[in-house]
Amino acid sequence: MNHPRYGCEPIISGNRYTKQEIDNAHWRYASLRYFPETAIPAAIEKQSYCVYPRQLYIDIEEQCVDCHRAFIFFAKEQQYWFEELKFWIDAHAIKCFECRKKSRAINQLQISYANLIIKEHRTLEETQLLKSSAQQLFESGVIKKINKINAIRKM
Repeated sequence: MNHPRYGCEPIISGNRYTKQEIDNAHWRYASLRYFPETAIPAAIEKQSYCVYPRQLYIDIEEQCVDCHRAFIFFAKEQQYWFEELKFWIDAHAIKCFECRKKSRAINQLQISYANLIIKEHRTLEETQLLKSSAQQLFESGVIKKINKINAIRKM
């Protein structure tokens, strides 16, 4: 699975840590498939919401809950999540990049749909956008009832 920023192969860091050091760097690491040669040190002071901070970040092999393909949750991606975006330190990627991108697009469609469906007076352009959003949400399985789509099509 290719990540647009980090690629599809483990990123060798040049750092050397023992298995014990990596396993002790975070409580999850001992139970995961990881790539020891990819470990990078973490800046604990930049991490938020942590009782047990990550001492290191390491490329981890995960399986996407949506498409079931293997992907790498990169050490550099984790560093960005936890130190820049301030994600909860025990969060981890459960979806590959492509499925995360798809989920974000569906979320944006849902927001657009919700804002347009409650609007009393829509322009022609807004009505077309509502119809398009509804159709896409139906095709993605978010809207399940065809009668709802048919009602919107008649607008």
